[in-house]
Amino acid sequence: MSFFFVDPQTYKKYRNDVINLAQSIQVNYQEHLPAEKRQPGLSDRQIAKKLGLEERVVREIRCVAERDAYPIEEFEAALKFKDETCRNFAREGLSSVTKKYLNK
Repeated sequence: MSFFFVDPQTYKKYRNDVINLAQSIQVNYQEHLPAEKRQPGLSDRQIAKKLGLEERVVREIRCVAERDAYPIEEFEAALKFKDETCRNFAREGLSSVTKKYLNK
């Protein structure tokens, strides 16, 4: 496994921009909004191009910033949700997340 390091000055300078543009924080991406108002997050490659950085630098900044921004309980809750959702789909052949829309 390789080790990659971003110097603290670069991290500090770009952290907020990277995390605000990333897909991990989705603002105005709800399906009920009209397409012209949705603002999905950008990929690491898109962020790198926008900020003039290497994609690998953006990825490292994003990963570290996400760990700084969210407590471990948030990651654990996401893992539990994904596990339950996958198990429900395997059992029922239908996502438990979208199943609620079929009963209406």
